[in-house]
Amino acid sequence: MSSKDVSIIMAVYNHEATLREALDSALMQEMPYTSVIYCLNDASTDGSGEILNEYAHKHPDRIKVYTSPTNQGCAKRSFLYHRPPVNSRYWCLLEGDDFWTRPDKLAKQIEFLDRNRDFVGCSCNTLMKNENSGEERVIQPSRNIFNLLDLLLLRQRYAFYVHTSSIVWRNIYSRRGRFLPPAFEKEYAHGDFVLMHMMLGKGGKLYNIPEIMSCYRVTGRGLWTSKSDAEKKEITANTEYGIRKSLPLRYKLMLFLWQRLPQKVKNKLLANR
Repeated sequence: MSSKDVSIIMAVYNHEATLREALDSALMQEMPYTSVIYCLNDASTDGSGEILNEYAHKHPDRIKVYTSPTNQGCAKRSFLYHRPPVNSRYWCLLEGDDFWTRPDKLAKQIEFLDRNRDFVGCSCNTLMKNENSGEERVIQPSRNIFNLLDLLLLRQRYAFYVHTSSIVWRNIYSRRGRFLPPAFEKEYAHGDFVLMHMMLGKGGKLYNIPEIMSCYRVTGRGLWTSKSDAEKKEITANTEYGIRKSLPLRYKLMLFLWQRLPQKVKNKLLANR
């Protein structure tokens, strides 16, 4: 049994300008639950390491710092390299350039998950701030409750994307000594959308709290925003491949049968979802 209720995993790479706000937003959470912050410094070349050491010195029981000897290239590889001991009941991701906007964010999400065992995750609306253009918009799904079958069958009708910083996941793989799904460690698996499909793969649902409680910064230096249109197109194609490759067998069978149904039957079934 873990002594912590929720683990916060923070990937950090050259986030000197934003890291304090990210850490402060995690430390400010007001809740009757215990937490630990695992900070994975991927060989930053700016002052990020000094900031992490400063915060870890002030909060030794709440902040644990892991530093890569060489840059791993992405958050996933950093997770797999360090393998922080995430054995808490829940876990969530917060990168060093994002932050949470409400002190009750985790409390609301954990309370919901404690009361609803058939849900594997709980997200919230996210404010996206483009720091280059000044544009702001809200990331929110079209439906506040959905499962993997909804993602597979209704993606053309509804928007289901929720930002990584908004989600708290139930730690359903802790007995295997990991927090990420085993399939996410495969070479073909990349990105938060693939991760969401995998976390829902055991049949649980995700609930979205329709309130803005997290912020996603677009700086132009992130792994996604720094890519060209051609690179983004290739990443999207790889994401689709990763989703199909990682689907549990029963969902692959469902899709196989679904594709052979007459369109009228499909429309009738979709109308009931």
